[in-house]
Amino acid sequence: MQARQFLRNVSSQWGAHVITAAVGFLMPPFLLDRLGRDGYGINNLIGDLGGYSTILYFGFGVAVVRYVASHRALGEQDALNETVSTVFAVYLRIGAACLLTACLLAWPLPWIFDIPVHLTHEARLRLIFTGLAVFCDFAGSIYGGVLMGLERYDLVNGVRLASLALRSVAALVLVTWWRSILALGVIAVLTSAAEQTAYYVLVRRVMPELVVSRALNRPERVGELFTFSIQSFVFTMSDRVINYTDSIVIGQARGAAATGPYAFALRLVDFAREAIDRAAGVLMPGFAAAAARGENDRLRAFWRTGTKAIVTLSGPIALVQALWGRHVLTLWLSKNSDAAEAARVVAEAQRCMVWLALAFLMQMAGRGLARPLFEGIGQLRVPARIAMAEAVCNLALSVVLVRTWGVEGVAFATFLPAAIAGLVAMPWFVCRHLGIPFRDHVVETYVRGFAPALPAWGVLVAAEQAGWHTRFVPLAATCVLVLVVWVLAASVVTFDREERAMLRARFRD
Repeated sequence: MQARQFLRNVSSQWGAHVITAAVGFLMPPFLLDRLGRDGYGINNLIGDLGGYSTILYFGFGVAVVRYVASHRALGEQDALNETVSTVFAVYLRIGAACLLTACLLAWPLPWIFDIPVHLTHEARLRLIFTGLAVFCDFAGSIYGGVLMGLERYDLVNGVRLASLALRSVAALVLVTWWRSILALGVIAVLTSAAEQTAYYVLVRRVMPELVVSRALNRPERVGELFTFSIQSFVFTMSDRVINYTDSIVIGQARGAAATGPYAFALRLVDFAREAIDRAAGVLMPGFAAAAARGENDRLRAFWRTGTKAIVTLSGPIALVQALWGRHVLTLWLSKNSDAAEAARVVAEAQRCMVWLALAFLMQMAGRGLARPLFEGIGQLRVPARIAMAEAVCNLALSVVLVRTWGVEGVAFATFLPAAIAGLVAMPWFVCRHLGIPFRDHVVETYVRGFAPALPAWGVLVAAEQAGWHTRFVPLAATCVLVLVVWVLAASVVTFDREERAMLRARFRD
């Protein structure tokens, strides 16, 4: 992947991430006002039911990206057509099963979830519309996977943003005129169909030689594809356990109110984690192409330079979160009418954020690039087991420590397994697989990679003495300055002369 294409892919990933988060923040109050509490709750409930269908991809989406990139690198167009046609047939069956399930659940839905009588009919139809939208997603998402396999994440994110804009504008207009959850069901079906159609049109332009046909479906290949995809699925579910079960543990042991401070800290850390994950994910097709061509030296160079780049991006973020988290939280919650309660939440959330920020850094430094690397080369079995072991240890420690240490103990339970898996287990296995001495990795990535933390820390100390942490704009400017100082220091300390020359050459192309 050329540097400019990489920048387009990453910037489009981040742009989609920011805009999606903004819409998710602004839209709920509008829908609550127009639909009422009951209608809004039912819409969210049915939307969540539809969201569970993403589990049924079982990692096949990653398999499509990986095999498209590999076949493309080797010029195996016939094999590429067969792979895409085979997964398309699987998707059609899963989508049809989801639609049938939605139809079957529509009748007993009001009794299962105690839906008010006056909303019974709307709720049933809303669920059926959700099933139709899910079917459209499964039927057309194969073409989005092909675009990602061709390293055209910029096109995929462009379609996603256009679909999000269409969905949001349609909701603002239609729900204002027709205050019904059915309006959102109609919008979901139409925008899903439009989004998948756009993927199809773009694929036909980018790869006109692609043929998706029932005649090219190879059922005997499903087992091979599933073996790979299920390992990616295990990796994904491990991440879900690590990052999204803590609130359940806290709520069960300490009550629902105790989850609030932890949720505030986790939300800030998650936003950064998802941004780095999206940037690293665009490299997977490149790894697949290099592995298919047997370019092991290129894979080793990817790993060495890529891990340093991820540390250079995640390091300043983690530093700000750990040392200035209380200032960010204070400004975020400053408009709370109960100042004493806001101060208590900030104090509890800050203690959690220190451990969560360190866990984020450990995860990114050790396995931020490991997952796309092993997905690309098609050898996820051991990395998936390492991720699952981290998830199990995280959950077990959380259950124990929440009762003795409280909410902060749950955050520490996230950090400790992340440090072991991220700094030792995962990178050791990567180095062993690629033939890189682990000691060299420790020196290059950890010692030289974390060295820029010292001047960046000095920026935070000076800015705090100047009072820049008390207002949002100076605080944001300080965060940018910390990133710039870290990157400049890394360009001298972290990256060696050969890597600097390689990066300059790639960005000049």
